[in-house]
Amino acid sequence: MSTFQIKPFPRVAVYPTSWTDAMTFEQIHDDLAHYASNVMKSYGFLPHEIPDCLQIGFMVLWETLVKQHDFLAEKTRRQAVFFILARCKISTMRYQADMYDSLDALVTNDWNRTADEQIDGMQHRHGERWAGWATEIDMRVDIERVMHKLAHKYADSLRHLTALYHITTQVSRKDAASVAGMTTANWYNSYVLPVLAEVRYEFAQAFLETHSYPVPQPIVEHPHKTRTTGQFTSPYTEWRDQYRRGHTAPADALLAKYAHTPCLILALHAQIAGKSYRQAAADNGHSANTFKKHMKRAARLLHAAYAG
Repeated sequence: MSTFQIKPFPRVAVYPTSWTDAMTFEQIHDDLAHYASNVMKSYGFLPHEIPDCLQIGFMVLWETLVKQHDFLAEKTRRQAVFFILARCKISTMRYQADMYDSLDALVTNDWNRTADEQIDGMQHRHGERWAGWATEIDMRVDIERVMHKLAHKYADSLRHLTALYHITTQVSRKDAASVAGMTTANWYNSYVLPVLAEVRYEFAQAFLETHSYPVPQPIVEHPHKTRTTGQFTSPYTEWRDQYRRGHTAPADALLAKYAHTPCLILALHAQIAGKSYRQAAADNGHSANTFKKHMKRAARLLHAAYAG
């Protein structure tokens, strides 16, 4: 008989704890999940938020145990539960949920049951004489009709479609803007806000007899115009038509007047040639950010000269 006390290597990892014997992670989860769930409820977590929060919190706990095997050996059971709560990402989840108007709220205010469970034909709601499921189905049909209408309207505009997708899903503003090919701020102000107004109006029309959402202004798409290319378009364009028709005296007078002003004379020549501020800055060896102000001043001077 061997004198060595050899024990087989455990097939499942076990972790020492301060409140009981060493346990597998599955046993730790079973031991703490109910406790953590009750604490979440006491802190105002909604029932539909708890499963995701528990999953995230326990995932962080597992990652910590993998790196630090005896992590729970120095933690009380209460400390372990609050470690899970502190890492459950509830603030992030609520922030993402507030980024868009939830269509689920239009179906039911009862977060204990899903939309599918609501269509059971066994309810008598809103004082209706017909089955409750009829109203639920009508509501779903209205939602689909609104979404099809908007999707068809924006079918030829990727930027409007990504705005609609961002509004009605949990996709982040940054990710949607990257799909649209624009900076986040420009895309949000130019596309998301107008589409959001239209989505709210369409749903208000479908579900509310009276509402305060005004009729949205028509959205005009300019496929050849973008706010992110750096192309400077002068607001003073009337003078250019006169110059092209041969009326060059005001422009020549300005060139003579500012001949000894290096940056401004270059900007005047660039404006007359119809260059963008980036192109003009590159041709003359200047920074585009600083040369832009000279281009704007030159445009104002030319406008004033031809207006007078």
